[in-house]
This record gives sequence, structure tokens and C-alpha cells, in this order.
Amino acid sequence: MKQDEDISAVVERLHGFHAANNAERLRDSLLRWIEDPLEPQTAAGSLRVNPILVLLASLAVMAAGIFLFFSLA
Repeated sequence: MKQDEDISAVVERLHGFHAANNAERLRDSLLRWIEDPLEPQTAAGSLRVNPILVLLASLAVMAAGIFLFFSLA
């Protein structure tokens, strides 16, 4: 009987966890995804973007620019 009580306690905790996550908004998830994992906020409290995402975005913009330059010129 002890095992059934343990399982029901775990199930209740999982239901509570999933109920709390359903209330989370998409905006909060996206901000957590793009924020810097080491220092998510500056001293002023503003968002600090992940440097890897900044690097990948700048490389994509440069690649698109080079492609357009050589395809149109």
C-alpha cells in the first residue's frame, strides 16, 4: 500500500507542475530562450541577449547580403 501512496503523491506533484506551466505565456518562454544564460539581465534590469544568437543572426544577414550582391550584380 505504501507504493500506491508514493505513486499518487508523485502524480499529484506532476499535475501541479503541469498546471503551473500551462499558465506561462509564450512571451515569457521566448524571452527565456533568447536571454543570456550567464547574465540574463543587466544592472539596469534590461534583457541581455544571448551572444551566440547575435552571432548567428549577424552571419545570416551577411550571408544574405553577399548572396544578393553577387546574384544581382
